[in-house]
This record gives sequence, structure tokens and C-alpha cells, in this order.
Amino acid sequence: MARTRHVIVPLTVAAAMLPAAPASAAGFVGRLSAPTHHPKAGKPWPITVSARTRSGRGLRATATYKFLYGGQVVATRYPSPHANPRSRCSRAGTCRHSAWPFRGRFTDRTFVWPRRAVGARLTLRVVVAVRGRGHVNLDYRVRVRR
Repeated sequence: MARTRHVIVPLTVAAAMLPAAPASAAGFVGRLSAPTHHPKAGKPWPITVSARTRSGRGLRATATYKFLYGGQVVATRYPSPHANPRSRCSRAGTCRHSAWPFRGRFTDRTFVWPRRAVGARLTLRVVVAVRGRGHVNLDYRVRVRR
């Protein structure tokens, strides 16, 4: 009986010392790519967002844009890659009122930084969510120029 105790105790201590997976760890890989960290205000700035399994298979997901200044969310917008980039709603980022659904990846060629963002240190956060697998925050720091 004493021999059994010595075997169980070290195994219990070893299991307690293993690092636990973070609670917010998503079951997929999300990626955000953009041409530069210094976009020009008023000019198209195409971005590509993807959601894939760890083995590379595209997943059904949704995307939402959040804009951060000083670590605080100051605006939330929804992608609308098929909108006319010259339309009023596209310039204001209000063409959609819900997250953009996609499979695998999408490219938003209508993304334009406003002139009022010139010089500010901002972070574009794309929140990618996959049902049953969680969500990831894809952060991209920018400093908009003229």
C-alpha cells in the first residue's frame, strides 16, 4: 500500500506542473495581411483575412473590424468587400450592420483610412470567429500618413 502512494503522488505533482492551455486558445489559425503599416489616407488599402484549420483547410468564419487607439476600442465596423469604394456608406464603413461571413479567406479592396486618422497611432483589430472553435483577434498597428 505504501508503495502505491509513492507512485501516485509524484504523478499528481508532475501533472499539476504542466502548463494549461489558455482558455481563449482558438481551435484554428487566423491571418491578416496588409501592404504596409503606413497607409495613405483616402487611398485603397487592400487587406486579406483568412481562417484555416491547423492543417490548412479553409473554415466558415465571420470577420468584424475594431479600431483601437491607446488600447481602447474607439469604433467597430463591418467589412463590405463587394461595396462600391466610392459610395457614401463604403467611405463611412456603414454598408453592413453585421459581421462578414466568408469561407477560408477574403480580400477587402474597399478599405480606406479617413483623413482624420493621419498621424495617430492606431491598431486595426480584425476579430475572426468560427462557430464551435472560438475567435481570434488579429491586430495590425498602423500610422496613417497623408
